[in-house]
Amino acid sequence: MNMTIVVCLLGACGFLAAEEQKAADRKAQWQQRMLKQFDKDGNGRLDEEEKKALLEYQQNRRESKAAESRPSSQPTTSAVRLLQVPADVKVIKDVEYAKANDQSLLLDIYQPEKTLRPLPVIVWVHGGAWVSGSKEPCQIVSFSGKGYAIVSMNYRLTGVAQFPAQINDCKAVIRWVRANADKYGFDPDRIGAAGGSAGGHLVALLGTSGDVKELEGDVGGNLKYSSRVRAVCNFCGPTDFTRADYVRDAEQNEPEILEKALVRLLGGPWQEHREAANMASPVYHISKDDPPFLIVHGDADRVIPIKHSQMLYDKLKAAGLDATLNIVKGGSHGVGGYPGVLDQAAAFFDKHLKNVSK
Repeated sequence: MNMTIVVCLLGACGFLAAEEQKAADRKAQWQQRMLKQFDKDGNGRLDEEEKKALLEYQQNRRESKAAESRPSSQPTTSAVRLLQVPADVKVIKDVEYAKANDQSLLLDIYQPEKTLRPLPVIVWVHGGAWVSGSKEPCQIVSFSGKGYAIVSMNYRLTGVAQFPAQINDCKAVIRWVRANADKYGFDPDRIGAAGGSAGGHLVALLGTSGDVKELEGDVGGNLKYSSRVRAVCNFCGPTDFTRADYVRDAEQNEPEILEKALVRLLGGPWQEHREAANMASPVYHISKDDPPFLIVHGDADRVIPIKHSQMLYDKLKAAGLDATLNIVKGGSHGVGGYPGVLDQAAAFFDKHLKNVSK
């Protein structure tokens, strides 16, 4: 056999072996994470009930990803470009903001280096039906190139904890930002929040539950600091879990997705957990001192009915609050990449976080 071919084959074998080892390492790391997450009795193995919970978690993740991958039309703006970290932005990864039952809760910071301190802050809360998703990629990372510090957070998912753990974690991050303002150059008086889908729900709840002690929690401490935010941008998040036709809409392509996700979030059907359903509904907490809202929803969303956003908008306006509803024509679930949407969000935060007096 030609020596060149032999060398190439050996190189290819070495490459494949290295890739196989990487895949094996990733699998082993995943198995360790799943064992830590679902081994509730700490005996180092999964019993039948724990395996069942793991299988349900995997199925829920598949359903969530499938739902998010069904756009009715394609955005024309490059998602790849929007997710790139802008030049002159420092990235600080995996900062621990709290621990909950020995689980380390982490966030990433995108910090423009050439912008004068203190920086206005936008906290990004990811989606994923409260069962999956991560702080990476951060969907508004491009805003860090516009003079904002972006804090992208993880929170406890429903495979680990039920509501109100998720909103407790969000409030913990807002308090953490204020407590660490001097260290990272944050402006504690100019903090906003943005999120999509389940993250949209959580930031809407952040905005309307500023003084709701039952949702504050004590995660991460820093309880002398406020968890209020100054502006909220909600991309297609659900807002009312107390009405049957809002939880399961027969006109949706996937009417059961929200219903199933709520069972995991609340610990059972909403009809059997009405108080939790009320507490988890952003529209339930609206008061006259809530911050300005930008609400964005696609009229072709087949996962979360657009009436959730319409309801939130109507109730905010009825309370005399500053609210804007942008209905994206032809927009499916997850509309941040559609033309003009992020520009509108940036202008919204400029108005309410940048161009304001303290």
